[in-house]
Amino acid sequence: MNETAILLVLLSAVMHAFRNFLTKKATDKQSFVWWYEIFGLVFFTPVFVFTLISEGMDALVFSEMIFISGFLHFLYWLFLAKTLENGDLSLVYPIMRSSPALVLIFSVTILRENVSSFGVFGILLVAVGVYTIGMEKLSVSELSRPIRAVRTDLSTRFALLTLVSVAAYSLVDKVAVARMHPIVFAYIYPFVSLFLFSFYIRKTKRSGEILREWIDNKAAILICGVLSIFGYFLILMAFTMERVSYIVGLRQLSIVFAVLLGGYFLKEGSRLVRIASSVVIFLGAYLIAITG
Repeated sequence: MNETAILLVLLSAVMHAFRNFLTKKATDKQSFVWWYEIFGLVFFTPVFVFTLISEGMDALVFSEMIFISGFLHFLYWLFLAKTLENGDLSLVYPIMRSSPALVLIFSVTILRENVSSFGVFGILLVAVGVYTIGMEKLSVSELSRPIRAVRTDLSTRFALLTLVSVAAYSLVDKVAVARMHPIVFAYIYPFVSLFLFSFYIRKTKRSGEILREWIDNKAAILICGVLSIFGYFLILMAFTMERVSYIVGLRQLSIVFAVLLGGYFLKEGSRLVRIASSVVIFLGAYLIAITG
């Protein structure tokens, strides 16, 4: 696998885990996400303008993928906030990030990509680790717990919806950056997402709630604004260098960071099981990286 792509994905994984850690600590998580996505666009504007100046206006290409990706990212923001409202970060985050299996199926059947047998094995390891991370202890009696949670736990169901949206936008964005400059794409599609999300926030929140979240968490919002745009831009750059299934698989290292943040800073339970599962995820992601 391309070494530059590995570095980009690792940096993005750290940023993504920390952003979700801060979102979990927010009071009104939907308003929090809305605020930091707005500031993310503000922070990224100079980079976008510089790109147009250096690359020329020819880089400003529009595609239907912008609207498709914008809609999928809107769903992702909505499901993400809903998931983190009630679920442990170290539990629901791994479920949300367990997209390699879906991406593998879609990338082979839709994008006609070639994936090595070792790459498949690595992705399967990631999937196994993500499944066991939902168990309270490593035992046969616990094997059905993640399945039962789908029926009984609202945060788990929203985490699965987040998973589907991640797999979907990963494939769409892979196609998009092949047609247009990654920086241009990373700057434009959030306008579609923000339009939809702003309409949703306006219909479901009072002005006082939205303003209160800014007053209480402005520092965290500004930090997440930077991490949101820049972190995913690194992934878009990596998409131009390597297979989408491998990039999304390696990106699961963010699960390890999120589990550590949830276990040690938020004092969430089942710490040993979740750390052990994270090791399995890391081994799968590492295998993906070295056999690409």
